[in-house]
Amino acid sequence: MRPQPITIHLGGEDWRVRPLTLAQIQRIEPLLSPEAQRSGASIAAATEIIMVALERDHPQAAQNLHATEATATEIAAVMRAVLQLAGFIAAEPSPGEEQAGAEQISR
Repeated sequence: MRPQPITIHLGGEDWRVRPLTLAQIQRIEPLLSPEAQRSGASIAAATEIIMVALERDHPQAAQNLHATEATATEIAAVMRAVLQLAGFIAAEPSPGEEQAGAEQISR
């Protein structure tokens, strides 16, 4: 099933994000590598993932993302939504729906 657009909320702003292109997914994948995770730059990687998602439809917002006031918790939630949209992690089940399989896809 083709993913539907989502709206991400960060720093008091809302942006509608369409399903990602193959090029966007290819740019995100290296940011999820074990080496990138070990570097300790998780907020930087999360911010970059959000920027990739915004660049196509909201280039000005992507360019100014570093000036956005947000907490680490908010950044993590938006990154998770983008990764779900891209298919890197399974979508959370809706209430009453059983979760099937592992939450994170091994790469």
